[in-house]
Amino acid sequence: MEIFRQLIAALSGTPAWVPLLLVPALTVLSALLFTLLGGRRAYPYPATALGAAGSVLLCCILLQQEGAAQALVWMFVYAGLYAALASLLRLLFFLPRPRRSSKRTPRDERIYERFRGEPLTSAMPRAAQPSPEKVCCYEEAPALSEPPELSHALSLLEKLRKEKLTASDRLEADVLARSVGALKGRALTEEEKGTLNDCLASVLKLTAKYKL
Repeated sequence: MEIFRQLIAALSGTPAWVPLLLVPALTVLSALLFTLLGGRRAYPYPATALGAAGSVLLCCILLQQEGAAQALVWMFVYAGLYAALASLLRLLFFLPRPRRSSKRTPRDERIYERFRGEPLTSAMPRAAQPSPEKVCCYEEAPALSEPPELSHALSLLEKLRKEKLTASDRLEADVLARSVGALKGRALTEEEKGTLNDCLASVLKLTAKYKL
């Protein structure tokens, strides 16, 4: 009992502005923080703790001035007013919070950024071993001219790259332009002609998609 009296005597020296001003201000601050940072379910805990602390401090202060009966009455009045304030502050959680701007790029942009700078490997790698010395038994045939499909594919790709393509389509157009450009200026083997036809088919699909 003596310890209880000593505790009341110690708390009675608290300034009156602590329960009347500081505790409500801290409650408002905590409600604003939980609204901005997210924590609707955690808000009742600090609000209840602050309300209990304010009620006890006010009761201890008034015990030394007004007596036990008056102190209890004012403590319940304070608790009721504080509960009304805390309930009103809960309305802040129903306000729309500002959305954070997404820093993620779309999937097509990520693909384009990843592969844009990578060098294209040759579609038809040449043999690493040196070719044997050629022995001409017959007159060599004249070099074949470039097939018309190659220049047609390059012209279509040039038109495509001037259009507003999606990131994935622009990546595909760049890859096709490098593959077709690697076949320019020399006679093509049958396998390279097949590669050229595949590239041309892909180019035609893109031009049909953008109605060129």
